[in-house]
Amino acid sequence: MRKLTSEIAAFVSGNRYAAVPEAAIGAIKNALSDYAAVSVLGSDEETTRIVASFEETGSTGEARICFSDRRGPARAAALITGTAAHAHDYDDVGIAFHPAHPSVAIAPAVLAQAEAQGATGWQVLEAFATGYEVWSELASRDARPHHLRGVHPTGFFGTVAAAAGVARLMDLDQPTASNALAIGASQAAGLVANFGSMTKPFHAGRAAAAGLMSARYAAAGMTASPDVFEHRHGFLRALSPEGDVDLERPCHFGQSWHLVDHGIGVKLYPLCYGNHRIINSLTKYVNAMDLPAEEIDHVTYRTAPSRVVSLVHTKPETVLDARFSAEFAVAMSVVARRATLAELTDEFFGRADVRELMGKVERDLDPAREPAHFNGETDDLLEFRMKDGSVRSLKLESPDDLAISLDRNVLWDKFRDCTSAAMDEQQARGLFDALQNLEQFGDIRELPVYKAATSTH
Repeated sequence: MRKLTSEIAAFVSGNRYAAVPEAAIGAIKNALSDYAAVSVLGSDEETTRIVASFEETGSTGEARICFSDRRGPARAAALITGTAAHAHDYDDVGIAFHPAHPSVAIAPAVLAQAEAQGATGWQVLEAFATGYEVWSELASRDARPHHLRGVHPTGFFGTVAAAAGVARLMDLDQPTASNALAIGASQAAGLVANFGSMTKPFHAGRAAAAGLMSARYAAAGMTASPDVFEHRHGFLRALSPEGDVDLERPCHFGQSWHLVDHGIGVKLYPLCYGNHRIINSLTKYVNAMDLPAEEIDHVTYRTAPSRVVSLVHTKPETVLDARFSAEFAVAMSVVARRATLAELTDEFFGRADVRELMGKVERDLDPAREPAHFNGETDDLLEFRMKDGSVRSLKLESPDDLAISLDRNVLWDKFRDCTSAAMDEQQARGLFDALQNLEQFGDIRELPVYKAATSTH
């Protein structure tokens, strides 16, 4: 059996900024810019306030919280900021093998530790790349989506990836990095059952904080299993839906970069990514064709079972539920003809026409529609039976949202929208531009901050 844990630890201890492709660096800077935006957006959400209320924060401390002037211990900063960034489920997605939310787990840990030690911008980029590649290497070894086992990959793999990123930032040697990864593996957590609740964003914050502390514990001398990934009772087999884990394939390190080959997707719509095919295709259709909500008799969403594992609410009762509902995605797209933060409000969700159309949506889950590869193209369809007896069929296609090629103006528009309640446009532009030029910072603590309107403690 391959010594998988050892191979991964060797990559963590040996990865260098110079080895990371320029395209991957650009993707990371876009991902970090987007992460900052959604962190600010979620900084005053109730979930964030609850988590922050148990932490000691103020005007001093190792690291900033949600890019503001509020500070605290690095662990607390990672926990609170990671939770805030996932509070609206508007943060990026990645790890093509098993879609999850990489930045909200990796970035809070890496940035908090970077501030604590006064790291450079290029060290932050190096650390993020390390964490992402470790995550994708591990996730790629299972043929079945982890969601099917009830596992939220962001909480599980995110903890290990955060540990890897911080271990790289702390320049841990291979044995110590191995311990950091294994300590992180034992702290991994997060259940699909909690999707649509305040606990889901907590998965991200907890992963970031646990990963950060895993690296610090290892640096302090804590030991752990040297074969945590390949062990018959180890991390990968414990998570696998069917025990179908490839432990023999060589690691991709040095041969390819998953940041380039598979990439990070920046969310263009503030709902669970499982809804984005619906929104992307349907909003385009309704803005080009006439599809009056009042003339629709029934809607059938034809897809594969794995595509709706995250869409846990067929009859959403709250806006939080609605983010994880295909039924709401359909109704919103038809009624509003768009999907923005303005539609994720109690007022819009409670509209009679929205509620009525949600009730007309039915899911037709066909295992035969499962693609050969979990992230492969699908033939998902929406079929609208109109009151006049006619039927309209719409094939669903994914949005063009990859961070590696995203139009910078599109990213800036989202950044400005997310941060508008917390800072003026000049402040927002200053932070955005700084993150877009992160490699030029000799000390990450020089990044601009904004004054928090209210205390996070």
